[in-house]
Amino acid sequence: ASHRKISEGVQSISTQMGALRNQMLGMLGINLGAHMLQDVLATADAYKNVEAKVKLVAGANADLAGEMGRIKQVAIETYSSLDATAELYTRIMRAGNMTGQQALDITRTINQAIQLSGASAQASEAAVRQLVQGLQSGVLRGDEFNSVMEQSPRLAQALADGIGVPIGALRKLAEEGKLTAETVVNALKGQSQQIQGEFAQ
Repeated sequence: ASHRKISEGVQSISTQMGALRNQMLGMLGINLGAHMLQDVLATADAYKNVEAKVKLVAGANADLAGEMGRIKQVAIETYSSLDATAELYTRIMRAGNMTGQQALDITRTINQAIQLSGASAQASEAAVRQLVQGLQSGVLRGDEFNSVMEQSPRLAQALADGIGVPIGALRKLAEEGKLTAETVVNALKGQSQQIQGEFAQ
């Protein structure tokens, strides 16, 4: 009788624990589902924003799906953020008189140079953002220039080589406002093959 009572008590506790476990899993499932839904909605919203930026520079009659596909491919090939890659692409399109393919090639070169610098994903994205801000303002200088120099030394070297000056001379050019968006884009365009060769290795 004593053994039976003990056994029944253990079974009762086990049953209660099982029920509690199922309730907890149910609650976690609801919370996880809600968080996953929020993440999906945030991702979809971010993608729509990227599409809108690309559409602005591509034009109303452009193949938006094809353009997005090419930008996405560059982001994947260069291990870079899609948002930052699209932002960089649109700024380059606005900064210089060039075709979409030329802007895409320079975007690839910049992403590759930043990756060659060995920076973390966050530092890489920060360097791209600062470069984009410099291109947007028309001149790369101040905090934007400092960020590129510190977080992406290979990009800074490519810029110096493209202009034809020692890397130490870049700061003076930046202070004098001579690193215009056009100068930066043209300098990097001339270094694309060198950067791509290094990146391939």
